[in-house]
Amino acid sequence: MSAVLESPVHAGSDLATTMRHHVGRFAEKIPDWDAFPASRGHPELDRAQIRFIGAGGSPKVGDPHTLPAEHFTLSIVHQPPGKYAVLHAHEVEERFLVLSGVLTVTWEYDGDIIEARLGPKDMVLHMTDRPHGFRNGGVEPVLVSISVGKGKPEKPRYLFHPSTHDPALSARFGAGPERTFALDWTSDDPRHREFARHVVRYSQQRPQWHPAGFARLPYIGEGGAPAGTFREELIRLPAGRGVNAYQREVEDAYLVLEGCLTVGWEENGQRCEQRLGPRDVMLNPAGRRHWFRNDGFADAEFMMMVGTAQPEDVTFSAAG
Repeated sequence: MSAVLESPVHAGSDLATTMRHHVGRFAEKIPDWDAFPASRGHPELDRAQIRFIGAGGSPKVGDPHTLPAEHFTLSIVHQPPGKYAVLHAHEVEERFLVLSGVLTVTWEYDGDIIEARLGPKDMVLHMTDRPHGFRNGGVEPVLVSISVGKGKPEKPRYLFHPSTHDPALSARFGAGPERTFALDWTSDDPRHREFARHVVRYSQQRPQWHPAGFARLPYIGEGGAPAGTFREELIRLPAGRGVNAYQREVEDAYLVLEGCLTVGWEENGQRCEQRLGPRDVMLNPAGRRHWFRNDGFADAEFMMMVGTAQPEDVTFSAAG
């Protein structure tokens, strides 16, 4: 198995250069502690954003170090213990995927708060216009991957912000403790049932093995949370396995969670590759023929995001 990061024949080609510009490497990112102007002057709201695809909920849409967003954005947020984000809502859905730590996410219904605690690889898909917040009530920092279902979402609509409301109310996401309820997975309350449909527990998803030799866990669409504008699934790729080149009419992106992933592109007879490590991102544009394989010695896990809510139309085949 080769350890070459790029095809040595085409390392200086236009295709290789373009491919490099579609990779976001976690180790090279500088966290932005001023990504959200509404948090300025409120240390209780401190968090840092690491942008990969688009700006997400930050107004910094002109960041030249981010990849171009079409149907979804992708960033990673670092939230220290004891910090929180006030209730807010978007005009599109917003996905949280916990990478490390324990994150408490909340949904608001007319002053009542329902909250759920999420651990690593758990996910929640916040519905369009549903007020939601989050906090780190644990003992270690939280890293959470956040995606919004639009290339340039509108400014978030804030509720109970400490600049306009009693900070004590803001800290409770707009409700007193007597109006805060833990998510009940077996409740007949339609609010709990709605919230539960939009939460995916990593430990509760059963793997679906594909004939091409990888396993998938649906997160958004096709057995996961209801898809709005994009789909997402977790792929587990055993060492030594891979797929032949495929293409889509929309973009897809890979966020590596574990192991190493080799991604390849081809065009007009040229082929080039990049290897990704944990928390690295590859954005594959619409129409680009590309593939993935695992050249490492351990299984790899990565999230695959696809810029459509339509069911999968790619026929994957195992690489020889």
